[in-house]
Amino acid sequence: MSSGGLILKGSDSEDRVYMEGDLADPLSIVGGEHSGDLLSVGDSSILVGDRDELKEYLISRPSRLERFFLDVEEELKLYPQKTTCDLEELISTIISRKQQWLREYPPLLFGEKSLYRKGIKLIERKDFPAAQEVLKSYLDQYKNSPLSRPVKLFYSVSCFLNSILEEALSTIVGILESEEDEISKIARFFVCNMGLSESGFKLLYNGPDYSAGLFRLLRADSRRVRKASSDQIVVEEGRKCGSAIFLLRGEMILLKKRGDEDSVLFSLRSPNSIGEVQVLLKSKWDATVIARGKSEYILMDRNRLVQNLINKSPQDGFKMVEYLLGYMRQTGAY
Repeated sequence: MSSGGLILKGSDSEDRVYMEGDLADPLSIVGGEHSGDLLSVGDSSILVGDRDELKEYLISRPSRLERFFLDVEEELKLYPQKTTCDLEELISTIISRKQQWLREYPPLLFGEKSLYRKGIKLIERKDFPAAQEVLKSYLDQYKNSPLSRPVKLFYSVSCFLNSILEEALSTIVGILESEEDEISKIARFFVCNMGLSESGFKLLYNGPDYSAGLFRLLRADSRRVRKASSDQIVVEEGRKCGSAIFLLRGEMILLKKRGDEDSVLFSLRSPNSIGEVQVLLKSKWDATVIARGKSEYILMDRNRLVQNLINKSPQDGFKMVEYLLGYMRQTGAY
């Protein structure tokens, strides 16, 4: 190794990999999905470890966790400019897979193939009610066939285009309860890009699964706790998001407008949250959130998120950062 080589040092306070000199020899990093070489110019240090080791390191040093959060927040702000999804293009891509999936999920019985092709043809003709009816007829008759898996995806597309969101989402959840394949990956991506963004991600992945200790901490600040004596709108779709919602008790319902109708997407039971991504992006709410009667919740703007989750409960701050990274990873590509 050259004089500007790699030196591994450890101490009671920190373990780092130091790369010293004008130009250090390359350090190869291999991860679960990515690998590559790093070069250091001047004095630099990097931290190497698995998820649990990095978590332990960061939550024991909230100042480092905050720096990590700020980097992720900056990446999140640039994210909408990097990834734009044209819904029509996505649907066109799904339709282009029809012949490939016919080979990968071969029909078992006579009549399957004709209904499959007819339903897709009706989507292409933009006759969405008829497409939904034909594909539903297929699923009623051939629900145990291998071909039913792509049919479910096409059926959910027809329901969405026919403004029946509840059925579209319910069908996709059914797809995800089975095997992990290209269809399930596209189904996840489709949910996150049907105008739902974070709400769609929340439906698919729940999370961030904050600790009971965090919600006790939030409840202790009784002046900020809001109570819903009856069903009440907390935020409305299309309004700028200024705060994330942390549900301390009860239930929240998420609604989405399609045409003149409001569709119930799903509900969240306490303890839970929604809006971390949207408040950091300063975006508009992608759904209307209603707190059911006798529910209690608290609103947290960006600064209070940092104060409570990074500084006061860093283990939950780490979970929030993982949630943000997962959102960018999942909604960015399939």
